[in-house]
Amino acid sequence: MNDIQTNKTEKLTINSSLISNLRHDLRTPINAILGYSEMLLEDLSEINDLDNKNTIKKLNTIQISGKEILSLINQLLNQNNQDAYEANIKESLLVLKKTINPLIQIIIDDCQWLKANQKNNDFILDIERIYNSTTNLKNLFIDIEKLNFLTTYNSEENLSHIPIDNFVHVRYPKSSLESSDKKITGHILVVDDNENNRDLLFAQLTREGYTVSTAIDGKNALEMIAQKEYDVILLDLLMPEIDGYQVLENIKNNDAKKHIPVIMISALDEMENVIRCIEIGAEDYLPKPFNKVLLRARIGASLEKKILRDREMEYLKKLNQELEKGREMQLNFLPLKPLQIANWEIASFFKPARQVAGDFYDTFKLDTNNVVLVLADVCDKGVGAALFMGLFRSLIRIFSQQDTIEGEITDILSTYQPLETGWISADIDTNIIHLNALQSVSLTNNYIGNNHGELGMFATMFVGILNPETGLLSYINGGHESLVITDSQGNIKHKLNSTGPAVGMMPNMVFNFKQIYLEPEDILFGNTDGVTEARSINREFFHQKRLSAILQQPFNSAQILVNTIKENVLEHIGNADQFDDITMLAVRRN
Repeated sequence: MNDIQTNKTEKLTINSSLISNLRHDLRTPINAILGYSEMLLEDLSEINDLDNKNTIKKLNTIQISGKEILSLINQLLNQNNQDAYEANIKESLLVLKKTINPLIQIIIDDCQWLKANQKNNDFILDIERIYNSTTNLKNLFIDIEKLNFLTTYNSEENLSHIPIDNFVHVRYPKSSLESSDKKITGHILVVDDNENNRDLLFAQLTREGYTVSTAIDGKNALEMIAQKEYDVILLDLLMPEIDGYQVLENIKNNDAKKHIPVIMISALDEMENVIRCIEIGAEDYLPKPFNKVLLRARIGASLEKKILRDREMEYLKKLNQELEKGREMQLNFLPLKPLQIANWEIASFFKPARQVAGDFYDTFKLDTNNVVLVLADVCDKGVGAALFMGLFRSLIRIFSQQDTIEGEITDILSTYQPLETGWISADIDTNIIHLNALQSVSLTNNYIGNNHGELGMFATMFVGILNPETGLLSYINGGHESLVITDSQGNIKHKLNSTGPAVGMMPNMVFNFKQIYLEPEDILFGNTDGVTEARSINREFFHQKRLSAILQQPFNSAQILVNTIKENVLEHIGNADQFDDITMLAVRRN
């Protein structure tokens, strides 16, 4: 039995997860070897000193050896070649070790030569980092040979454990002075549990002119993200406790932070990892060891998108501020408080679907103490409708107070008569006052049609002229929802249907008018279509049937009626977006 078990162990098979971990552990030291040697070569290229010829040669050898090691690791651990070595991973890794060992030794020997022949402490510090990473890689293969597959961690004596905050100032004083005059291009957060990786990215990105902060693990990263704003986040995938997936999901589920571009950096490069990160919301994905030019390009592209989005958000913020000013101005167009008339009660409700609206209502007195009642709905929504709302309101107010009909009174009254009933009031003066005021509808229609007809803007509109002493109401309904008059028991006595077309469609249209009396305890109620067309979360309309059921209840107050309808409509909408402006106007004769 034990022989069988031993045989199974020797014929160990490997799954994709173990391959991924091996790839990650083997590539991590390579990342430091290539990264630091590349930075040292860049520094030496800026110094024209013939004495550095051998140093440059040694560093180039380290670069070539590191790239060759990386290529061999990739060949062995390529997912597409898994079948070739799945049967005997131990044998394949031993072959890799024998092939790579000479290259590892070349790097170690070159590092020892460089340390012995350099006096610059900063230079020696980076060589020590390369040396330690190479030693870690060598030790890792010893563990692999024992089938331990353990990650090698840096010892306390490792010189790479210097404070991050001091690293660039000590290592690159010249670069730091040069970059201080540059415009900071962005604040980047580097999240990696490997200190070598953090140091390397910190140094490289700071040299590019970025402000860089580092987090030692996922928990630390989330704490920092909650406290500060970052322009880009470079996020390692494999970390203890909270891994890169969890950090990414947390960022993208946070409405205040989800706009931050996140670039995943990991030695895991299987397509399923890439796809998962992109699906969660990562901006990009780069495998370790990363190409410096490609990293710079990806960060640049991410920052450009972030800057554009920030500009867009700033523009939207300013636009919303302007719209808020427009909303406040529009509210000033509406009556600040209900018009107070002896023996009458006026109530209203107004709720725009957006910051500004096309709906409006108005109540104001003429010089003769007759009262003008207006309820209107300008076509469309938003800023355009709001601008025309202000125009319609102003025109009605101006024209309703002008005497525009000339001639003999008897001729006028015989020429202009209410539809169906004729003049039901014997008071000639009141009839003339009402007739003159109602001319405001035709005059407004002609002005809009003649001056703005090409814009196609119009309004459905009810305009009523009320004599508070007698209850006489003369009105025009220009294509608006029917208003109703109910008695104290909720019986619908009259429907004030349309008497003409919508206002402003074209000039010289005919608007008929009617007259009716409001009796004591009668309520005149009108609304815009935003009431009946209010939608629930399931896209169900509030509908006329629900409104009629409320109107047919007994109410002894116009305000109570309006409040009851408002509460029912808003409850119906619930968490759904408001589809249209909601406006109501109610007048009760006490």
